[in-house]
Amino acid sequence: MSRSRTSNAKKPADPKALPVETKPSRRYMSLFIPCLLGILVLIAWVSTGKAETRIITSSLSNYSIMQTYPHDPNAFTQGLEYDQICDSASPASCQDIFWESTGLYGSSTVREVDLVSGSVLRQQALPASDFGEGLVKFGSRLFQLTWLSGKTYFYDVNNFANSTMQYDPLTDGWGATTDGRYIIVSDGSANISFLDPNTLQKVKSIAVNDNDKAVPMLNELEFINNEIWANIWMTECIAKIDPLSGKVRGWVLFTGLRQQLLAESPAQALPIDVLNGESSNAELSGNTFM
Repeated sequence: MSRSRTSNAKKPADPKALPVETKPSRRYMSLFIPCLLGILVLIAWVSTGKAETRIITSSLSNYSIMQTYPHDPNAFTQGLEYDQICDSASPASCQDIFWESTGLYGSSTVREVDLVSGSVLRQQALPASDFGEGLVKFGSRLFQLTWLSGKTYFYDVNNFANSTMQYDPLTDGWGATTDGRYIIVSDGSANISFLDPNTLQKVKSIAVNDNDKAVPMLNELEFINNEIWANIWMTECIAKIDPLSGKVRGWVLFTGLRQQLLAESPAQALPIDVLNGESSNAELSGNTFM
């Protein structure tokens, strides 16, 4: 759930001088199952400062909250990935966890978090000059993007201290996921890039559109059922995108979720400004976490 950001913004001299309103957070994680509503809707689309009514021919889905989990109220979650850690000596004994990237200058981390308790099992801090963004697990490594710096950090999942940094082709890193072949990333525009996981070189990109209208502000990403799910920054919408054509196949609307979290979290340390941080274990049960 991520900010008031402009891609050409300059970093403040003081890394902590960035106002906290530029990134989101939440008290707990929520688990959702989308429900199909229909295939034809009229919406108001804001484009170049003007509202226009458009016909969306892709499907529209809603959500149900199935379970909530505790979560660090001081974590500015940017990237989130569900995983299971299993003991090789006892394969039936597995622990549900999240790999998490948190943001803010001077407070950015990569973490392993227990799903049920919300306890931070391990974490590694980023340099104070870097703002953590999207995160994805690929093989035995975690890839963590940063905002505006063009840096990607790589971590051994078994030892966060075993990390390296490499510059990527993004000038503004936002969301990250994988289809098993590429690292798929967003930069806040209407474009999604596919990077070689070994070199971080851009292999290809797609322009995301719905009914031939560009869909900008693509934020956190997740690859679910051969679709790229993209959170649209500053909205309560997730676009379900065809990874080959860039066309939006459908929308998931989280209307009212932010207001509910605000009402239930009066002591929230950081503002819950927008939705960010999505993950899924769709391969097992069709559940989506945010």
